[in-house]
Amino acid sequence: MTGRFAGQVAVVTGAGSGIGRACAQRLAAEGAHVVVNDIDADAAHGTVAAVLGAGGTAEAEAGDVLETGYVQDLFDRIMARHKRIDIVHNNVGFGDRLSITDTSDETWARGIDGNLGATFRGVRAAIRAMAPQGRGAVVNTSSLAGLLKVPGVAPYYGVAKAAVIQLTREAAVEAGQYGIRVNAVVPGSVRAASLERYLGTGERWAAYMEQLPLHRMVEPADIANVVAFLASDEAASITGVAIPVDSGMSAVMYQPDID
Repeated sequence: MTGRFAGQVAVVTGAGSGIGRACAQRLAAEGAHVVVNDIDADAAHGTVAAVLGAGGTAEAEAGDVLETGYVQDLFDRIMARHKRIDIVHNNVGFGDRLSITDTSDETWARGIDGNLGATFRGVRAAIRAMAPQGRGAVVNTSSLAGLLKVPGVAPYYGVAKAAVIQLTREAAVEAGQYGIRVNAVVPGSVRAASLERYLGTGERWAAYMEQLPLHRMVEPADIANVVAFLASDEAASITGVAIPVDSGMSAVMYQPDID
């Protein structure tokens, strides 16, 4: 425990696995009491168990951030219990492999709300809680798919993740007067069960990594490192930015093969 976040309360949504779990563990390891939200109650409690096993403190709040009124109710409950919220990581998101022409109105609406609307509600609730405190840090999870089109990925995902970056700027400007900083992290391909199912773990996985400028896959802990930095006082003058964590993918311009 380094104590960088000692005495602070952090909220991480979508924290039952992957990036969210890694961030919850990292914030707790540095002293924060972490409220772990996930739609999957077992996954949320699994993250809490991992935090407690490492000597940190955490509590589970299972629930769906797409449900009307849930996010504000969640933040109200946390404020009633702890009287403060210092760090919020809006991490919920989901995608699929789908073309524009195969995307129904219902799928589009749910995808935009799940990847953008849920983040908006988290940002709004965070500002409401933090403004009277005169300080706070919010970090939103965008995606490299919000900067560049990823072939095959459902259109709602990239569009919503692009909008998350603009939402981050909007909130940073509005909330700055209250001492609240709002930033975003932009993951590239992150090691996760879903990516392993898609690529496999043998030659295809190795070939994929070899094409990345750093020749390594992004790990959930890599994202957690940046989230922790952005949430800390070391980033006291940083707000409204979106930082790619992608092993250099966003630095490469696609070149058609002409040989």
